[in-house]
This record gives sequence, C-alpha cells and structure tokens, in this order.
Amino acid sequence: MTRGARGQALVLFALTLLLLALMVLMTLGFGMRAKERVEIQMAADAAAYSEAVVTARTLNAISVMNRAQVAHMVAMAGTQALISHSSQEYAAHNVVCPGVILPNEWFDADVAAANQVLSLQGQAGNMHRAGMNIYIKLLSDHIADQKLAKEVAEAVNGELGAPPEGAAKSFAELNGANAIRTRDDVIDAMKAGTNSCGVGDGAVCPSGGSTPALNATMGSMGWTWVHNRPGGSAGFGTGGASVSTGFRHYNSASQMDPSRYETVSGRNSTGHDHGRNVVPSRCPTAPPVPPIADDAWVMSDERQTHEDQHVYGARAPPGQAPENANPVWEFHTLGECVVCPGIWPFSMSYNTSELQRGAENQYGQPKLYTMLFRDYASARRRAHPDPWNLFFRFKFTDHSDTEFDNSSPLGRIRPTGREEVQRNQVALSAGLVYYHRPRPAAQGGGWREPPNFLNPFWRATLVSPEGSIDDRPADSLAGAGFTEHARALRRLVGEGYRGGGPGGRGY
Repeated sequence: MTRGARGQALVLFALTLLLLALMVLMTLGFGMRAKERVEIQMAADAAAYSEAVVTARTLNAISVMNRAQVAHMVAMAGTQALISHSSQEYAAHNVVCPGVILPNEWFDADVAAANQVLSLQGQAGNMHRAGMNIYIKLLSDHIADQKLAKEVAEAVNGELGAPPEGAAKSFAELNGANAIRTRDDVIDAMKAGTNSCGVGDGAVCPSGGSTPALNATMGSMGWTWVHNRPGGSAGFGTGGASVSTGFRHYNSASQMDPSRYETVSGRNSTGHDHGRNVVPSRCPTAPPVPPIADDAWVMSDERQTHEDQHVYGARAPPGQAPENANPVWEFHTLGECVVCPGIWPFSMSYNTSELQRGAENQYGQPKLYTMLFRDYASARRRAHPDPWNLFFRFKFTDHSDTEFDNSSPLGRIRPTGREEVQRNQVALSAGLVYYHRPRPAAQGGGWREPPNFLNPFWRATLVSPEGSIDDRPADSLAGAGFTEHARALRRLVGEGYRGGGPGGRGY
C-alpha cells in the first residue's frame, strides 16, 4: 500500500508544469503581438511622416521656383512698360524736333528689349519644367503605390508590406483622381480646354491656371513699382478667341482693350502710358508747341501669330506699318511660345478651390495616408515562425494527413487574402503637409497669409487619419483589400467609438 502511493507528486508537478508552460507561452505570445503592434504602428507613423516631409520639401522647392518665375515675369512686364514709355518719348520728339532721335536708334533699342524678354521667358519656362519634374518625381517615386512607405517598412522589418492600393488617398490629396501627367500632357489639356483645377483635383495645379497674373502682381507689389510711372501700366490679358481673326481697328490708342485682343493662345501682354504729355528733353531748343504725343500703347503675344500692336502719339492706330523695313510683329513680342499655349510661362499653383473649402478640408492642405500590414500566414512567416506558433502535420493514414498552423486562422492557411482580420495585422497613419507663416505675437498673432506656392513655409507633422470632410479610414482600408478590417472599424463606430470622425458622422 505504501509503495503504491509513490509518484503522485510527479503527476501533479507535470500537470502544473504544463499549465505553467502554457501560461508562459501565452504571455510571450501576447507580448510578441503587442510588440509587433507597436512596431507596425511606429513604422506606419515613420512612413507617413516621411511622405509628409518629402512633400513639404517638394512644395517648398516649387515655391522658390515660382518666386524666381515671378521675378522674370515682373522683368518682362517692366520691359513692356518701358517699350510703351520709350514709344511715347520717340513720338514726342518726332513731333517737335524730328531727327533728334534717329529711327535706327529707336529700332535697335526696340529689338534689344524684345530679345531681353525672349531670354527671360526662356529661363522662366525652364523653371516651370523643373517644378513639374520634381512634382512628377514626388508622385511617381514616393507617393504612387506607397513606394516610400514600402521602403520604410522594409527597413523596419522585412515582414511588413505596403499595399500599392493604400496610396489612393495620398495621391488624391495631391493630384486628384488624375493619373501622373507629364508637362506635355498638361499643355495638351490646356490647348484642348480640358484642364481643370477645382474641388477634388488635389492641392497642386500643374498648369497654373489663371494665377500667373496674380502671382506676378503679388511679386511686383503692383505695376507702378515695376515701371515707376504713376500714369503707366503693364498687364496680362487673357483674350477670348482661340483662333485669330485679324486686328481690331481702334480710333485711338486709349480704346485698345486687351480683353478683346484675339490671339492663338488667348493670352497677351500689354504696356501703356495714357493721359500724360511728354515734354521732349533732347530737342536743341525748347519746343514751340506743346507735344501731341499724349498716349502710347504696346500689346504683344507669341511670335507664332505674327500679331502685335504698337501705337504712339500721332501714329494712326493700330500701328501695323513696317518699322525700319521689318514686319512689326518681329518687335515688342515676348518671343516664341516657350511654354505653350501662352506667352506667359505657367507656374505650379496651389489649388485655391480646395483652399476655399476651409477648415472642413484642412484648407486644402494635403493629408497623406500610410497603410502597412503584416501577414501571419505568409511564406516568410511560415519559414521563420515564432517558437510558440508551431506548425503540426498529423498523419492519420498513409494517404491522408491534417495540417495545423498555429499562426493562421482556425489553425490552417485559408485563401482569404487581405480581408481576414486574424491573418493580417494592419496599421494606418496620416501625415499633414501644412503651411506655417504666423504673425509675430507683438502684432497680435494669427496667420500672416493663407497657404500658397509663393513662399517656402511648408512643414510636415503627424495627425489623426480622421477629422477632415473627406477622411474615410474605413473606405481606405476597404479599397486596399482589408474589407473585414473596414467592417470591424465601422462596427466600432456603430457602437459609439469616439474615433468616428467630427460630429459623430461616421464613415
């Protein structure tokens, strides 16, 4: 009887050891899952912030190039104004003391001015190309297909992946629903009249739209500063016709209206001096009669149209007679259409339509999503499983066996893809590219100006994936194939989850 009771403690110890081992393995399993969850979320945050940083740097570079373009455009406008002013001086002297300013002297200066503007226009056009190139590189090399996010994920852990479909939100924030367009695509769209930049077209407008004149005005602090004459002006016209039908004849230079000036591109530049009498200063003697050259006007477009208007003083409008035996359209122009279809080089523009939507859309400032996932049933995971995620193959007969994979849902690998919640671990993060130029506290604080592409004050930060009018994390998850994750998020919202967006509107 005594000898038969031996070994009871060993049985109890074995059962306790099994339970203890199970508890240890469960603790390690939960700890590893928590660690992996923190890892994938930190990787997503790092990728989202990296996308925001590279975007902010791109927008700052575009802003610097735009400022350089503005400087060139101001110089071009100033040259147009000087052509107008010198025309008036030339006309006034010809009225009271002809021959003092020789025709060749005037014509040579006229040609020099046109050549100067041609050179400036070419340089401004090159800056537009450079801005387009870096914008395209941002979209194609970093944002599209989550390429930058994928690089960050692989650097953190080779198990992490970035689904290409996860780039949809970020791409739409920057570029709308359009594909990546080259400069030629943009120009062709402008020629066809199909280019748009409104609500839903992203934060960046590659064409520039109608903003070059506004940008030049902002950059020049007004046209009076450009030409330093209170009675003069320089401007940008947009015209209305797509095909030139010839010149309109005016009774006087003051009646010339750039809005009715028809050009192939529908764009032109003007410079004028109205309502001021020029007192000739180079006459040998004081003029016996007041000069009659009291206005002047020059208007030009690209050379391809062979059109130009140049009127000064006593010369009869529209002033198309040859000058110095050369066709008049060879002067006063802004040269060849470097960045067709307009004479003025287009600039990369901030989408003011998105800006006007206000705080409900982050003032159009792009919010970039990053979506990463870890597949617990991937071949890589099976090749290097955790010690407690064991893979068993039970052989019941010679012709049948059953697999049990502790890392997969229901103990086996199922062809569920990304939609299986248990199989895939997903992390979503968002970075905001925002414009930061505050007013000093001594001046009352607040913002000095709205977001724009004229000053390089773009920054990056991490934000919640929710909050804006079109933020739909569940839709982004579903669009990337994580349908069960999206359904779970929507159910959380239905149960009162506070992350359901502003005002409890849900997804």
